[in-house]
Amino acid sequence: LGPLGDAGEGVSGVSSGGDIIRLFPASLRILQDFHSGAYGSTRLAAASTADTPLATRIAHAALGLLEVAPGVTVKDVFLQGWGGNEDVLQIGRQPPLSADKAVSHFPRLREVTGVPYSSMLFFDDCNWGNHCARVAQACPGVVTQRTPYGMQDSEWKQGLRKYEQAKLRSIGD
Repeated sequence: LGPLGDAGEGVSGVSSGGDIIRLFPASLRILQDFHSGAYGSTRLAAASTADTPLATRIAHAALGLLEVAPGVTVKDVFLQGWGGNEDVLQIGRQPPLSADKAVSHFPRLREVTGVPYSSMLFFDDCNWGNHCARVAQACPGVVTQRTPYGMQDSEWKQGLRKYEQAKLRSIGD
């Protein structure tokens, strides 16, 4: 157990081999805000290219263990508003997914959620490729924001501004 910011104490780290998986502080605050309803009816989904079947299993397990508030897991927050549909967690590279989120993860997310690309905001921390550019090109309308050092408050706010600007432009069209 460890601190969950202002939410008290809970599972703040999960052991995987010799590593401890933790949320970035900004990610924790953002997920807590989602859990509390600060973002209204906005819902979350995941598009991750965990590179092996083991990494995919570890990712799913960590989502179900790490807490944002006592007794509330990251997975619980991701599933809020989806009726428990775990298909919103598109994690891995094994078929039908691939290393290219633009051709596998995003089309699947659009299919399982019914959310159009123009209503999606994608944050990505990849440092060995530019998934954001690829998704923006292949999935017209998705707003993207790179987070090369993990989710930071400034990048979260920048992504929200970009999304708001895109929505305003679409109203003007």
